[in-house]
Amino acid sequence: MSLVSITQREMVGQYFHEKLGLHPSDDFRGVCHVVPPGPGELVTMDDVAVAVGYDQFIGRACCMHTVIAKPERMLRRLVHEAFEFPFVTCDCEAVIALVDSTNEAALRFDTKLGFHEIARIPHAGMDGDLVVLCMRREQCRWIRQRVTH
Repeated sequence: MSLVSITQREMVGQYFHEKLGLHPSDDFRGVCHVVPPGPGELVTMDDVAVAVGYDQFIGRACCMHTVIAKPERMLRRLVHEAFEFPFVTCDCEAVIALVDSTNEAALRFDTKLGFHEIARIPHAGMDGDLVVLCMRREQCRWIRQRVTH
């Protein structure tokens, strides 16, 4: 099972705005992985299986946002790629995820990935509290750790 990647900033940014309410920002970077179209078919955003976006690059941290529209299309290599970008390509020390406390599925998924809750902001989420999750580079099992001497 393979997926096609879309990286056009405006198209991906619009997808995240529609799905998560993210506002456009100059530092937004993201990718949508879509089910490959058939011959002669055009890719639409309804074909998105998994989307990962990043913004708020401040210091050596960034925020990571995910939409898993078709869980059956979630591939381990996508998880590896999702963490390689901030930790290896961008040299971040920490990745932050912000999740509404009522989104139990996302909280379970992020915890399984290795994120840890570090704060909770009352009434700041779309429907509940805003849960602040973090994963530090040394906690990430999805990337190859650099050996330093």
